[in-house]
Amino acid sequence: MSGTEARLGGSGALTELEVTDPAERTPEASAPGLAAVSAEAPSAVSVLATLPVCGTGRIEAIDGDDLRLAFGQEVVAARRDATVHPVVLQGALKRGERVLAEHRAGEGWVVVGALRTQPAPGIDVASEYTIEADRVHIRAGSELSLTARAASVVLRAVGEVETYAERILSRAEGLHKIVGRMLRLN
Repeated sequence: MSGTEARLGGSGALTELEVTDPAERTPEASAPGLAAVSAEAPSAVSVLATLPVCGTGRIEAIDGDDLRLAFGQEVVAARRDATVHPVVLQGALKRGERVLAEHRAGEGWVVVGALRTQPAPGIDVASEYTIEADRVHIRAGSELSLTARAASVVLRAVGEVETYAERILSRAEGLHKIVGRMLRLN
């Protein structure tokens, strides 16, 4: 009997083997180099059998580290993996993005990441971004430039601020103070 068998190679890539008769296979023939491995080491099949099952689903609810996760019509209890920031999962819930979860033996479903489906500021170009935070820090080593077509503001590390536009408007509800050792108009 002949056929083809797929197995993981040494680099973790799938390889194909031609098999003439499965009954005649020896460990050395089916996995070259395996004879050199200690008999106490787990076989590739047993290692693969212990890996968690992965799936994608949508978060229905979050309560601390506990989540309600929907895989199609089935809803299951899950928990957040310690490596996933809670804000990432709250964003996935808000935007309806899918999350990646593992079903671990003895632990149940564990969410290990979110699949980003929306553009991210600083990574993707989009028509609009809204960044909400109590504080936003932007740091540049030598220069920071904010540009919108024909207007710009440039902050330089040497202590210089440059504004450029056809028209610059500065307003104050109260005191409007301009302080400098020297002021030059035109």
